[in-house]
Amino acid sequence: MNDIPELESIHVVVAIIKNSKHEVLVSRRKSDTHLGDLLEFPGGKVEKNETSANSLRRELLEELNIQLIKSTPLIQVPYVYSDRKILLDAYLVSEYSGGVTAHEGQKIYWKSIDSLNDDDFPAANYGLIRALKLPKIFPVTPSYSQDPGNFLMKFENVVSQDSVNIIQLRSHELGSSEYMKLAKKCAVLCGDYEVQLILNSEVNSLNESQIAGMHLTSNKLLSTKTRPLDATKLVGASCHDQKEVEHANMLGLDYIFIGPVIEKNCSENSKTLEWDGFAALSKHSLIPAYAIGGLSESDIGVCVNYGGQGIAAIRSFWDLAT
Repeated sequence: MNDIPELESIHVVVAIIKNSKHEVLVSRRKSDTHLGDLLEFPGGKVEKNETSANSLRRELLEELNIQLIKSTPLIQVPYVYSDRKILLDAYLVSEYSGGVTAHEGQKIYWKSIDSLNDDDFPAANYGLIRALKLPKIFPVTPSYSQDPGNFLMKFENVVSQDSVNIIQLRSHELGSSEYMKLAKKCAVLCGDYEVQLILNSEVNSLNESQIAGMHLTSNKLLSTKTRPLDATKLVGASCHDQKEVEHANMLGLDYIFIGPVIEKNCSENSKTLEWDGFAALSKHSLIPAYAIGGLSESDIGVCVNYGGQGIAAIRSFWDLAT
């Protein structure tokens, strides 16, 4: 029996650099390189005995003639091509010195984040592009039955906040008809404040133009064989273990919730993960991972340091919406 050769493993760091118009810097890969002629973000291979930070600093100086001053982690994507394994390690550059120049003769461009197209980049960048497009906070509603008289008022108070541009309508206790009636009212409010509405339900009975996407429960996730909506809509899922994370990867979803991290909902059977457990699961994800379970906006920095996109939360947003 022939041994299957071990794929080459490459650690790559890339920088997300924004200009005053909130456009990001990209360059064109050389034709004679791996995945040539596609777009890429500035960066390169981490050399032996080199830290990610030192590699990023070196690459930016060599490629763009700028000195890195400050950066924060964005996402790590473990991606397997047919001929190699890549760990794509992306950082948001918040401060640098010098003027950006194509120091190696490469073609560079400033592109709006909304215009970034998956097909223009190597496949490993799928999750990175979503990390750029998705926010750091992801409010989730409580069940409608907890406070039906004030639900829509509190919903509007949440979506009217400047920091909110996406929200999930979660109300499992409602029947399909009642849920859709509520969803239509919430969709109007989201439209007023230009907030993306994510349904925790099937979307076929609601005009798709009114919603931004859907969120799958962990049970629904595992029973789903193909991505339920096309790429113009967002699809996410709740994950509690590695099997669920890998199934979300296989479906080509846009984001996942991992939890419960600090505390669990009384209806959940899963144990709390704590931050180490969150990190252990998020490292298997090819897409942005939100932490959920007893968290608030003040936990975003911790979440990012443990490999997450940001936080999803119910109570910390809803209780403030008075």
